[in-house]
Amino acid sequence: MEDIKTLDDGDDLTIPFLKKTFENCFFEIEEREKESKRFRHLFSVYEKDIQNVDKGVWEEYFNTLKYYSFRVANFCDIRKKYKHYQPKNKGELEAKVRKLLLAKNFVPDSYFEGDYATWIGVYARPKDKPTYLDANNHEEYLLQGKYSQNGFKQDFSEWFEWEIANNELLETKD
Repeated sequence: MEDIKTLDDGDDLTIPFLKKTFENCFFEIEEREKESKRFRHLFSVYEKDIQNVDKGVWEEYFNTLKYYSFRVANFCDIRKKYKHYQPKNKGELEAKVRKLLLAKNFVPDSYFEGDYATWIGVYARPKDKPTYLDANNHEEYLLQGKYSQNGFKQDFSEWFEWEIANNELLETKD
């Protein structure tokens, strides 16, 4: 959790790092939960046989378990905070993509996808063709009608994807 905060404060946090960290933490939590269930079961079975000397060990274990539960709750709060994390370079990379698409006479026709650290992609359509999505205004609606076939809208979108290296876009080879 501290690493995430430190990287975020330094503008070095990436979606792949978050994803890997959360996967590792959830795996660790799951493993510890299994272990904890076994101990709680053992305690319930042998509680009446535990002598006063051993009870101190179990009390320490259950106190540690409470602290661990508190840490898991903190982790879940961090997870909620970063669930929809957007990297600092998002706007810059999307602007670069739009510029490259315009040079090809295309415009974005969907949300951008990717981790903004290693790749970015978007569906785009020719600038002079209508969107397949819901029309935003009457002109788009009429344009969709012009290109409709048997009452069905046509989808002119194509997938464009770039690799990212040092915050620069590299065209991927199909």
